[in-house]
Amino acid sequence: MKKNLILGLGNSILCDDAIGLFVVRRAQELLTDLKEHVDFKENHSGGFDLLYDINGYHRLLVVDSIVTGKYKPGTCLTFTINDFEHLTQLNPVNSHSLNLPTTIKTGQKCGYSMPKEFIILGIESADVTTLSEQLTASVNACVDNVVKRIRKEILSWIELDSTVH
Repeated sequence: MKKNLILGLGNSILCDDAIGLFVVRRAQELLTDLKEHVDFKENHSGGFDLLYDINGYHRLLVVDSIVTGKYKPGTCLTFTINDFEHLTQLNPVNSHSLNLPTTIKTGQKCGYSMPKEFIILGIESADVTTLSEQLTASVNACVDNVVKRIRKEILSWIELDSTVH
């Protein structure tokens, strides 16, 4: 089983919806010293594609946009998969409409090796509907800080792994 995955989610042509993709690209660029401990992937489509991306990893850190309206755009919120347990879909319209909790449950039921540890970084977004390949300024300004948060998480995983062995 592979150890750790940093996965950016989003639509690259819907303004701030692409924040997960931007963060993962930047993390891959800046965290080269940690590449033996972690894989970086982007997912633009969701659904079953998520299942294939996360299969075989022990730990998963997901970066995605979130719109709560409660925080300033660019605010990074931290969640676990349990925070989204109530969002499991019983009757998805099609395989592309599966959200992350439903995908994980589906993978477990189908015998896939799903991650045991999950962290979800939700970036409060200002605009997820405008067709644009650029982030809004306030969301773009958070990218390097989110990468620093990811670095800390990877280092804590490495420390945990070293105490286990």
